[in-house]
Amino acid sequence: MTPPFPPTRPARRPPPGWPFWLAFVLLLVPGLIALSALGGAQDAAAERLAQQRDVVDRSAVLTGSLVDVETNSGLPVNTGLYEVVVPDARGGAGTTVTLGGDEHWGFPPDPEHPARLDFLVVQGDPPVAIAHGPVGSVAPVTPATVADAEQGVSTTRTVWIVAVVVFWTAFVTLPALAIVFSVRRRRTRLAVRRMPAPRL
Repeated sequence: MTPPFPPTRPARRPPPGWPFWLAFVLLLVPGLIALSALGGAQDAAAERLAQQRDVVDRSAVLTGSLVDVETNSGLPVNTGLYEVVVPDARGGAGTTVTLGGDEHWGFPPDPEHPARLDFLVVQGDPPVAIAHGPVGSVAPVTPATVADAEQGVSTTRTVWIVAVVVFWTAFVTLPALAIVFSVRRRRTRLAVRRMPAPRL
C-alpha cells in the first residue's frame, strides 16, 4: 500500500502593491511642498548672506525718533516717519535723515506708532535703512554675524540636497515596488488557481 503524500501547501502570497501606491500618493504633495519650502529657505539664507557681506563694513544700528505719520489717501495705511542722525564716516557733523518705520493697516489704520525705533542703516548717498524694529532688537552686521550667515547657508543647502535625494528616491522606488509586488501577487494567484486538486 502506497503511503499517502502530505498535502501540498499553497504558495504564500507576496504583500499587495496598493500600500506602496497609497504611500506614494500621500507623500507626493507634502514632499513637493517641503522641497519648495526648503528651497525658499535656502534662497533666503543666500540672499541674507549676500546682503550682510555687502554692508558689513558700512552699516550701523541707529535710533530714530518719531516726527510724523504719513498717510496714504488711496489706501487704509499709514507709516511712521523717524528722524535719524547718521554719523559722518570722516568724523564730521552727522546727517539727519527721515526713515520710514512700521506700516499700520486698518479701517481706519492705528495712528499710534512707537516713539523710538532702531534702524540698521547703510551709509551712502543717501543713507538707506534695510531693517528696523523696537529699540534693542536690531543687531548690527559684524564679521561674526556674517560667519553665522555662512553657516546657515551651508546648513540649509545640505538639508535641501538630502531632501531632494530622499524625495526622488521615494518617487522612483515606491511605484517600482508597487508594480513588482502587484505582478508577483497576481502570478501567485494564477499559479494557485492552476494547481491540480489533491488526490484522495
